[in-house]
Formats: sequence, C-alpha cells, structure tokens
Amino acid sequence: MKLSKYLLAGLCGAMFAAGSGWAEETPFSVEQAFDGYTAEEARDWVRDFSLADALAAGRSALWFGTNGSQVFPTAIIPSRNPPSPFEVWARAGVGEVSAETDLGALTFDAFVSDPRSGMRGVLVVHQGKIVYETYPGMLQTDAHVTASASKIFAALVVDKLIEEGLIDENAAIGRYVDEFVGSAWEDIPVVDVLDMSTGLDAIDGPAYFADPTNISARLLTAEMGDSDESMLDVLLDAEAAAAPGTGFTYSSIATQALVLLAEAASGDPWAQVFDSRIWAHVKSDGPVQAHMTPDGIVAAHGFMSIGLRDLARYGMLFTPSQHQVAVREIVTDEILERTRSYGRTVEWYRNGPSAEKFMERLGDNSVRGAGRQWDAIWEDGDFFKSGLNTQGICVSPDRKLVIVYFAVDPKQQFQKYLRPLATSGLFGE
Repeated sequence: MKLSKYLLAGLCGAMFAAGSGWAEETPFSVEQAFDGYTAEEARDWVRDFSLADALAAGRSALWFGTNGSQVFPTAIIPSRNPPSPFEVWARAGVGEVSAETDLGALTFDAFVSDPRSGMRGVLVVHQGKIVYETYPGMLQTDAHVTASASKIFAALVVDKLIEEGLIDENAAIGRYVDEFVGSAWEDIPVVDVLDMSTGLDAIDGPAYFADPTNISARLLTAEMGDSDESMLDVLLDAEAAAAPGTGFTYSSIATQALVLLAEAASGDPWAQVFDSRIWAHVKSDGPVQAHMTPDGIVAAHGFMSIGLRDLARYGMLFTPSQHQVAVREIVTDEILERTRSYGRTVEWYRNGPSAEKFMERLGDNSVRGAGRQWDAIWEDGDFFKSGLNTQGICVSPDRKLVIVYFAVDPKQQFQKYLRPLATSGLFGE
C-alpha cells in the first residue's frame, strides 16, 4: 500500500533535510546498477513506488533513474532522424580541473570515480566533439530521469510558440488557459511564469516539501497518485503571496503551468508539441520519455527521461554547434538572446528565496540571475539547470561547451566543477 500523503510528505522533507550526511555514509554504490535488480524488487517498485522512493538517494532511486517508464504512464517522443555522429577527442587537462567538495579538494577525475560521489554518467562536449565521457553507474544507452533539468524543455516549447505568434509573453496566462480564469494565476504575465517569478505561495525546498498542506508537496503527491487530488486541482489552489515579477522564486508549479499553456495555445498534447517543434528535428540516439500524471498531463517539471548524449545534443541547440545535431535551426538567435540577456536585475535574483541555494551548490557567488527555467545565468552568457539528486546541464554558448551529467547525490556536489571547467582556459575564454 502506498504511503498516505501526510506521512509521505513528512518523509520527503526529512530526506531532503538529512541529505547533508549522505556522502559520508553512502548506503550503496552506483555500480550496483550493473548487477541488475531482482524480479521481486522490480515488481515491488512497479506496484508500490512512492515519492519517497523517488527522492531517496538509495537503491530505489538508482532503479527509478533508469526505469521511470515503469512507474508513470509515458508518452514516447521518438527519434525521427539518424543520430548525429560524435567524434571522440579526449582533451588533456579536463580530468585535472579541481574543486573543493565535501569529499575534499579533488580533481575532476578523482571526484567522478569516487563511489561516494554517486555519479552515474558525465559527458563534456566542446565544439561538437566529446572531450570527456564516463559512465560509472549506468550504461551509455540508458535513458535517465532528468528531474528538474527537464524544466528547460517546457521553457523552449513556450519560446517556440512565442516565435510562431501563438503566445505573447507579456500577456496574462489566463488569456490562454481557461482553467486559470478566476484563480490567482489569471493575471500573471507569461514571462513571469517562464522566469519563476509568479508571486504565488508555492516554493520548492525542504521546509515546503515537509509540510503536507503546502502546494509544492501536494503537487508531487498528486503526480505520484498518492492523493485524491489531481495536478490541476493543486495548481488552482495556489494563492498570491507577492506581486508577479517581485523576485526569483523556484517553483515546479510554474513549469506545470507552462505545460498547460503550451497545450492551450497549440491545441495539441504537450508531447506532440515538443515533438513537432523540437525533437523531430534533432538527430538523436533515442526517444525522449515524457512521464505523465494520473490525469494525463506530462510532468515536465521533473519527470522526463533521456539519454546522456541526447541531453548533450539538446544543450548544443543553444550553441553554434546546433547544425551538427539538428536538421534545421531550433534555437534562434532571438531565443538564445532571451535566455542569456533579460530585463531582470541582480537584486531580483538574489533577493528572492531561491538564489542562495544555487550559488551555494555551485560554489560561485558571481551568478547574475536566472530565467527561462534555467537556475543560473552568468555575466559571460553561460547558463545552467540542475535537478534533484544531481541531474543537470551547463551550456557555454560562446565556448561551444556543454556539460551534462546524471547521479544519485542529494548534495549535488558535482556542480562545484561546472564553472572551474568552463573558465579553466581549456575551452577558450
């Protein structure tokens, strides 16, 4: 039997709060993934998988990472083109870049190979070539749950619809989503939803997940089928806490609102919109798996699965190497400019309740802001997106550099290497 939503949310909050000790007391090794799982384990997880299982940094999370389609109804967004080839060109010096982590001052190589790091796969692409690739805890061919790194998929879909004239980013989201009329969502500008500045009372984080009455906790339990509410019910219960555009407030319900927005503006299911505007034109190895809630809505805020090389191809769409991985232009200069340079102030980012945790995990206080569902944007135009238990993508368009990774580590220590790598001089300045 699945856990009640009250017990479940309490456990989730406790796991988030307790995450700081995980690296020192790793209860398993990611190498266990290569040993497989027993039939009994798999049946138990498929039958009774709960949010607590997904969030725990343990064997259940290791299984879930590459088996999301066994937990959720899943829309398969197929690969429609022959995959683009990658030239493998190992770059001397990448493995020697160092950073200070809770495991000590370690080189990139040492951290990735340390079983306490929880790393499953790491890929670095420069100028369209693979310069570093390793899979300590998964197969290269595995599709892995992206967690919140998938939020940028939802943002690019909306940007494509803006480009087509189907959405005005300065218009209120209630203009498009009929269900939002009469709710706190109705008058929020689309751009504030894109930039996670809704002003609503839903914030992601340990304290919020620990409260079963909180919107963020209720969203997750509804999506897992662990409550009587639907995802839409939860969204409509959000209330205004501040004016839209006041500050950066990280919230998964903003991403889910973008899913509803894309469907309302296009008239098509979200997976079909993502396919026709984006994935049908990518020369990918495999499909994207879009996992859905019990009420049939893609949970793009955190439950999608993709291969690591394909996630790198997605990042390359934002670089001059786009032509290598796509049959036509997907990220236009205008979309890239809206992603890198926006009309928000540094104060808007830093005075909100969410920026500090991203800068702390990155080990970098120079972040200029966030936007278009990306967690951090730097003055040099680089940007990055993370996901629970260390899934993520970092893009440096000017350097033609993309770093992608999957792991099982609630502390997200791998992020300490992102800026040292990008600014190491190995990839240009």
